[in-house]
Amino acid sequence: MRSLLMVMFFLAQLSAADVYKTVDKDGKIKYTDKPSTENAEKLKLREINTVPGAQPLPQSTPVASYESRTAELQYQIGIISPRSDVTIPVGQRDLAIAINLTPGLQQGHLLVYFMNGELLEETTMNNIIVKDVPRGTHTLVVEAIDADGQSLGTSPPVIVNVIRPNIHTNALSKPTPK
Repeated sequence: MRSLLMVMFFLAQLSAADVYKTVDKDGKIKYTDKPSTENAEKLKLREINTVPGAQPLPQSTPVASYESRTAELQYQIGIISPRSDVTIPVGQRDLAIAINLTPGLQQGHLLVYFMNGELLEETTMNNIIVKDVPRGTHTLVVEAIDADGQSLGTSPPVIVNVIRPNIHTNALSKPTPK
């Protein structure tokens, strides 16, 4: 079926040219604009039906007003958890990030969570959990974007310090000759 559609498309493109059908020794059919063998059969094609395209409608006012509403919309985003300059204790493996968002997230918009400039998650949720955050100091930022990826607001950065235990293994002692 797919090959038939491809052939029809090909034939439509060649409406002014001659089209030949050839069947090879394996029974495969091939259509070309030049006969490749003596067995090529010249096809008589029907005239292609054409329909004039519809005239484009003038742009309506609601579309323009939606675009202007989107352009004016700016989100106020604040990370409410964790607090800035907080230290995450040794036993806490995961980090919950929660935000306050004003106004509420509009349809088609996303919240993008970043840690140290790297994408954590794109979601519509006002909170996420980051599993097994590595040791060190990390900067968290959340940004709201529209369907085209345009920024609609960014949170102030929040710094978190994660403590993890250092595990030192004793080096094996070198054997001494006896």
